[in-house]
Amino acid sequence: MYPDRPVHLIVPLGKDGATDSLARLIAARLTQHWGQEVEVQNHPGNGAITGTLLAAAAPADGYALLLGTSTTHCIAPAVHADLPYDPQADFSPISLIGWAPNLLLVHPSGPDNVEELLARARAHPGALTYASAGAGQTIHLCAALLATMAGVELTHRPYPQGSMAGLQDLLDGRVDLMCDNVMVALPYLRAGRLKALAVAGALRTPALPDLPTLDEAGLTGYAAEIWMGLFAPAGTPPAIVAQIQHDLRIVLGHTDLVGTLDARGFMLDVKPGAEFAAEIADNAAQWRDIVQLCQIA
Repeated sequence: MYPDRPVHLIVPLGKDGATDSLARLIAARLTQHWGQEVEVQNHPGNGAITGTLLAAAAPADGYALLLGTSTTHCIAPAVHADLPYDPQADFSPISLIGWAPNLLLVHPSGPDNVEELLARARAHPGALTYASAGAGQTIHLCAALLATMAGVELTHRPYPQGSMAGLQDLLDGRVDLMCDNVMVALPYLRAGRLKALAVAGALRTPALPDLPTLDEAGLTGYAAEIWMGLFAPAGTPPAIVAQIQHDLRIVLGHTDLVGTLDARGFMLDVKPGAEFAAEIADNAAQWRDIVQLCQIA
């Protein structure tokens, strides 16, 4: 009966980021539910391509799963014409888990609102810097979309070692802004170590109900939605996929886990199989438009 040995949950991004945080919460609950260890394995690199490709090439037996995101299945195909995996052909979508927007973040000494930030950017073209985990990830594209829609010039500082290195430079005042995930940012916001100017998405986040969206702050039509979900390599037996869907729904329904995710700004939206695939298709169209608008190649 599945699983009868440890399961590897591949995270194609670095430790301590939002995807890693969610993976570890889910892995702990599935470990408890199954009585078999679910081991989180981080394989960052090349804009999340390295780990995603590793998952695609894993045996299709349910013992290697991928925690994928908008980056792995929507942005990467839009940015890379030679992507070494096919998001549709190489994976079986198990379940959407939910949504977690990026926030527009500045140092506490920085501007108090989006209008003031953009005024500084216009007054000093290229002088303001923003951090990301590398070109073609949501953290990069959210800030690039902000600059494009506002008609300002910002300087991109990618951190190949991971988003936490960029965040540390923002905390230390060595970069001016960053669009990082709400799950990562909230502890620093609550401690007064960062300031959030807006939600880089279409909807406000329940974790910060008074924080406006960038659309509300003047960038009409700004939307960059970010999901996280679970995948198996293509060809995984349908019975195993169904078992994982069933058990994932059980653990995600635990009241204390729901409360933990809500407190971290993650919005649960569990949708299996075909429903998840439809959400991916819609989100992929959104990110293709963003990549084209920002002229990312």
